[in-house]
Amino acid sequence: MSADRYAKKVWTASGCLADHRRVASQLLNILGAYVGPNAIEAKLNEAVMVTVNSVNSCPYCKGLHGELARMAGVDDPMGLMDAQSVSECRERVDEPAITYARVFAEQDGRGVVEEQAFATLQASEGVGRARSIRALCWFLTWGSIGGNTLNAFLSRLKGASKSGSSFVFELVFFVYYAPLFLLIAVVNALLRFSPPVPAWFSAFFGVVLTFIAGTWVLPLGIVSIVLRGRPQVLPAG
Repeated sequence: MSADRYAKKVWTASGCLADHRRVASQLLNILGAYVGPNAIEAKLNEAVMVTVNSVNSCPYCKGLHGELARMAGVDDPMGLMDAQSVSECRERVDEPAITYARVFAEQDGRGVVEEQAFATLQASEGVGRARSIRALCWFLTWGSIGGNTLNAFLSRLKGASKSGSSFVFELVFFVYYAPLFLLIAVVNALLRFSPPVPAWFSAFFGVVLTFIAGTWVLPLGIVSIVLRGRPQVLPAG
């Protein structure tokens, strides 16, 4: 297929394992982003998630975190989701965490640019909060690349396969993750009817999401620790 027919970042087998190892190592920090001394307030928490999704948009994450952001009180979450740059993101939510989230997403959470952005974030937010924000970015990255990898398999079944991807890997990934993303799709539909909620509810919902996600992340994280897969994703386009 031509590269622009499925312009989303998706995993290869080795990249999937390596990223699951990273996300598994971040699960306690993800939990700490919702509860505890380094928790990020609900409105900013969801704004960070939406900002990461603005780079490699996944329809499952757009639905879930778009609704959660609305419920938490984020102004125009869809506008933030559609932002094309750091400056556009900051026009909607003027917080240092938003700058970092956008840079993190653009750099796939790696490299000198991300490290410099994280150092800046630590200077403004403190070490603990900065770690929580980075963990949230990994959480959404896992969800967005995972959702797009799932959809790449569905696209393949329609005759539009992702160049460079493997049918066997996509099939195994689909079988493993389809129940989770089906659950997310159902929750997305229900959340559309939810009114704004208090901060404690957003935190509780985040804790639930972390435990549910961990059920799928940890097994692959453990496999990755054994096999030591190297980070690799297929770039958009």
